[in-house]
Amino acid sequence: MPHTLAENPQADSLWLQFLTTHQIDREAKRDLLMAGLTPTALLQSEAHQDSQIARLQRLLRSNPKHDFSGRLRFSATLLHLGEQAPLAGDDRRYPALLGELSDAPLALFVAGDLSCLNRPAIAVVGSRNPSRDGLRLAERVGHELAAAGFLVVSGLAAGVDAAAHRGALASGGQTLAVMATGLDRIYPACHGSLAQAIVQQGALVTEFCPGVSPHRWHFPRRNRTLSGLCLATVVIEAGRPSGSLITATAAAEQGREVFAAPWSLFHKNGAGCLYLLSEGAHLLLTPAKIIEQMGGSLAGWAALSERPPASQLDAGGAGHLVLGFREKQLLRLLGDGDIDLATLVSESGLSVDDVLTTVTRLELGGYVAQTHAGFRVQRHE
Repeated sequence: MPHTLAENPQADSLWLQFLTTHQIDREAKRDLLMAGLTPTALLQSEAHQDSQIARLQRLLRSNPKHDFSGRLRFSATLLHLGEQAPLAGDDRRYPALLGELSDAPLALFVAGDLSCLNRPAIAVVGSRNPSRDGLRLAERVGHELAAAGFLVVSGLAAGVDAAAHRGALASGGQTLAVMATGLDRIYPACHGSLAQAIVQQGALVTEFCPGVSPHRWHFPRRNRTLSGLCLATVVIEAGRPSGSLITATAAAEQGREVFAAPWSLFHKNGAGCLYLLSEGAHLLLTPAKIIEQMGGSLAGWAALSERPPASQLDAGGAGHLVLGFREKQLLRLLGDGDIDLATLVSESGLSVDDVLTTVTRLELGGYVAQTHAGFRVQRHE
């Protein structure tokens, strides 16, 4: 089952340390998650001193991070990514479409109805300062798509995003807000009541840990996650350049459909939509046309959503680390002796950061042990 935050502060802190530590690179974290690592497993007894989890525990506890507990205003659930599925029991609620992407978030924090994450979804995005017609169109599209059974996904921003969310809520359907902050940092702050309504009739989701405030570089990352969750992205009204164009470009790169509304050449805030149309986006005429055109995508989405759950990690067993070029190179350099970090950097030609992350991967996989003189290869009988 997914891990519920705020029920076990010790598990929360260890898990968030794992997600945020720079001592373990993204590939190593993904390997651990694909093997079935869970927050509960991180709290297991260290009776098996040579287990992968025990080594990970010692690494995290030797480099304590901030205490993340007590930061959530909402009851929140953490889903972690493995082989296109969260690796916790038989839970399949990590979004199937998002899990297909090579740069999918390793973890998602969710407040609200987890089941909505695996419903067919369409993103509705646009300007923070739209025209009156843009607001009306966004609300109408959100309303009709949600009423037809689609999950309406947007970014909780002012303008088009908020209108799309409100339209979906008014229809009685569901909507999902993808945030560029931690769940406890609603942005903009004036959307606190809207966020609460979304939690009651959908969900909030973010890849950012509790306590994370909005930063400029978070939004492009958020936009890729937003488009990755969806079968299609609908751009209501957007200037050029704009965040909505980033989302639409990400959707196209991810192999998803893009729709854009037509605007007058004299409407500056519609220049982004006209550009998308010139690049091959579908013309947005009515919400009914979107629904009609997306009918063919639903069969593929349904087949993807039927994937089997991933395997589990044996908490007391050895990890399964795939050895890449760097791992093999460092193992050859280590040979049968103890070698310190400076020597490994010098002889490998790698940077200090690359050597540290690679040695950490080898240590977590049980191939290398740290000694008073540096590092030594672990010999297994």
